[in-house]
Amino acid sequence: MRRLVFLAALVLPLAAACGGDDSDITLAPVVTPTPSFTSPPFTSSPGEATPAITEFRVAVINMMSPVVVDTANTIASETYEQRLDLLIEELKILKPDIVAINEWTNTKAHGNPAAKLGKELKMEYQWVRANPWFPGQSKEQNDAIADQIGFQEGEIILSRHRILRAESKWLTQRTSETEGRAVLHLVVQAPEPLGEVEVYITHLTGGGDRVRAAQATSVASIIKETRGKGPLLFVGDLNDVPGSATTQPFVDAGLLDAVGDAPLFTCCRDGIIGELPPLTTRTTHIFASGWAPPQLSVFGDKPRKRADGSFLYPSDHNGLFAIFPVPPREQAPP
Repeated sequence: MRRLVFLAALVLPLAAACGGDDSDITLAPVVTPTPSFTSPPFTSSPGEATPAITEFRVAVINMMSPVVVDTANTIASETYEQRLDLLIEELKILKPDIVAINEWTNTKAHGNPAAKLGKELKMEYQWVRANPWFPGQSKEQNDAIADQIGFQEGEIILSRHRILRAESKWLTQRTSETEGRAVLHLVVQAPEPLGEVEVYITHLTGGGDRVRAAQATSVASIIKETRGKGPLLFVGDLNDVPGSATTQPFVDAGLLDAVGDAPLFTCCRDGIIGELPPLTTRTTHIFASGWAPPQLSVFGDKPRKRADGSFLYPSDHNGLFAIFPVPPREQAPP
């Protein structure tokens, strides 16, 4: 996310106040759509068996925050609703089981996109605020800061399957007082033969190799301490490329880079208006454990024409889309 240096003067008086050091993040309640918004496999009739799942689809994207830090360039904010609609339109075509979004942003100007995403995609969701968060402040003090400055930015995961559990941690390694980072961890109940699936998401800082590598080591430790025995996915924009010191802790933790050497690029456009050159770098990642190799592609890589004739991208990033095959569970011999 673009550096939010303008926050410093606003919140320094609050940073001097005393407060608890709460390392756990209080999550928004897990949202279960009403029956009219519930999608398969929960639409089966009473007594009808849920079909076995044969593939598991995962979409990951950095949405590009609408928060404006340059008053001479307000395009990210002015186009936010249109960009959100473009993203939803494309996701409806992809039909993912999991959607993971970095730079989920709730602002006074645009409201909370979580409810719209959940309703339109017919998915349950869970989100966590990473920014603003100031160490040494209580949750209530950090909530007051977020209310005062008028925005919250963080990560969101949406699931086509029921969310069983959710937890999260703030990372202590920071680039600045204004920029917190968090890990969100969900356990979802997928149909057989998958069962419980673990999904983690984070967005690491763009503020330097040393801090980012330390954040990655911390995230890898959290995954090792909290993961269950089922298949696992770790996704997000790590602000670094494959093979870097930032990605190595996840390899060391036994996770496989599901994208590998595939020429799929996610970062980063200089703008979102007009037909722009193809991207050449990948900073968004999908790490996996307990999965077969997936089919891979990008999305959000082509602009859509607007009513005024101009072209608009959903984000300054492309998204990654993976389809993991789910082999039938082996039957025990008679």
